[in-house]
Amino acid sequence: MQILDRYIGKAVATGVLSVLLVLLTLDMLIGFASESSQIGREGYTFWYAVAYVLLRMPQQMYELFPLIVLLGTMLGLGTLANSSELIVIRAAGVTTWQLVGSIMKTAVLLMLLALFIGEVVAPPSIQYAKLKRVKALAAEISLNTDYGLWARDGHTYINVRRVETDGRLTGITLYTFDDLNELKGVTQAAKATHDGKNWVLSGVTDTVLAKDGIKVKRQRNMTWATLLNPNIVKVVSVAPENLAIWNLDSYIDYLKDNGLDTSRYQLSFWNKVFMPVTIGAMVMIAIPFVLGSLRHTGIGQRIFIGFLGGLIFYLINRLSGQVGIVYGLPAVLSAGLPTFIVLLGSTFLLRRLR
Repeated sequence: MQILDRYIGKAVATGVLSVLLVLLTLDMLIGFASESSQIGREGYTFWYAVAYVLLRMPQQMYELFPLIVLLGTMLGLGTLANSSELIVIRAAGVTTWQLVGSIMKTAVLLMLLALFIGEVVAPPSIQYAKLKRVKALAAEISLNTDYGLWARDGHTYINVRRVETDGRLTGITLYTFDDLNELKGVTQAAKATHDGKNWVLSGVTDTVLAKDGIKVKRQRNMTWATLLNPNIVKVVSVAPENLAIWNLDSYIDYLKDNGLDTSRYQLSFWNKVFMPVTIGAMVMIAIPFVLGSLRHTGIGQRIFIGFLGGLIFYLINRLSGQVGIVYGLPAVLSAGLPTFIVLLGSTFLLRRLR
């Protein structure tokens, strides 16, 4: 069986690699086309656009991995089916479940690869891509992923701990200096929202350093005029799906401690937890479409139907999460239910195979 495992695994891996190269090439071309409109702005050159697109690729690969594995598995097994090798393998006494076991051994390696890309490679890569992009498009803004967003506005240095995906700022600290570069005061605010003209700070504590002592003033709201505009802020915001799972976990705790909404971050957390299971589900759903009725022709048609089924699952899986957020369903249910339905369906189809 070891020889058979390696042979089938090689076919599946070759199919996955082929689909991966095709989809990433298409994604790269689409991504570069969308970035081309920014070329020539400030210091954003052609090579900055190329670097940005390339640095985004690990995250794109991770998000598309279940679909890539589905198509790759179908392509690899379809190649064996077209050459009648699967018929010979089954005629030699290899049962359906033994064949499934051989395929799933390769699937486990693909799961580990996806976890490595999604949790180790993609998060720093996409954050570095945003850093280089925002520096080129707005030289006065800088971003440090460990200490938040930093900007300079005249004699004021701005630190924002977190830029939310909807454009809100949380954890704002303003350091104001005089002409001699001596600290004059510190303004802290819990959050900031944009009203269309200016930023409005909420939960403000204003500390002024004067010769006669330190004066502290607290305000509920305060208008803040600054060079930061919502468009720049959206560029540097980090979406929850771009965070590593351990960073998501710690940030969810931070949001809970501050009484903030955690639904989107919990959904991303559980999507990452279920990613290996989703990849396994994609492999499982691919097998019945290829193994079914091997004596008949039409493997291409079965692959096409299987691809449509996988694409529908991919869309429903994303839609399920958003529906869960809207109706307040538990994130673990919204993230896991479509995957487990597919696993049950594929198991039922496999049991019907002879």
